[in-house]
Amino acid sequence: MIKTKPVVMFWDIETSLIAATTFTLFPERISHEYILKDWHIISGAWKKQGEKTVHTVSVLDFKKKKLDDDYEVCKALRAALDGVDILVHHNGDKFDLKKLTARLIYHRLPPLPKILTIDTLKEVKKVAAMTSNRLDYLGKHLVGLGKDDHPADWWFKAYNGDIDIIKKMVSYNKTDVVRLEQVYDILRPYMKNPPHFGVLLGKDKNFSCKSCGSVHVKKNGIRITVAGGKKQELQCQDCGHYSSVPYKE
Repeated sequence: MIKTKPVVMFWDIETSLIAATTFTLFPERISHEYILKDWHIISGAWKKQGEKTVHTVSVLDFKKKKLDDDYEVCKALRAALDGVDILVHHNGDKFDLKKLTARLIYHRLPPLPKILTIDTLKEVKKVAAMTSNRLDYLGKHLVGLGKDDHPADWWFKAYNGDIDIIKKMVSYNKTDVVRLEQVYDILRPYMKNPPHFGVLLGKDKNFSCKSCGSVHVKKNGIRITVAGGKKQELQCQDCGHYSSVPYKE
């Protein structure tokens, strides 16, 4: 069954510190044997494209004796991501997705199904030389709003079970997701090779926009490939994204 609209999800997680012993303030490497307490997921936030509500889950949502028990948090995050067509995150291919998977493995929870991802950190680095590629900078530079203030000692206080600080981290987590979607909306037409939204919507990939799925595309001349072939260049009249399809005489 072809969906009338692909499910696009924006998400972000916050993880705890690792507590370990060390002989020096300048260690080159700390062995896993010196770990006193490993990290866990403190909270996660997500929202679907086009919806206003940002959903959250945190270690505070469940009656547990220990605030480092993230079993239910991981279970809820896995359920939220199940059925998503495209997952959008910032540095999430390297961090958020792998961190969640690490905890799913630890808790023996089912693996996530394969999901198409758009990593805005990777995408902006492909096409632009920004002064910084951090989400906070991109938000301030492109949207006029960055991430919420977050003193460095928040993570230390959260590690020590400060409930008020954990609540603030959940709010911070939510703002990250809102800012991510705003930055994504601006970057989307410039992305080099996004998943084909036209195909996800059941439209002909040769006559629809890869970036937004619109069928309002206009032929924009012929492009010669490196191998000497020809491509028909298209430009979306809605979002401005350029793409190319096989040229037919």
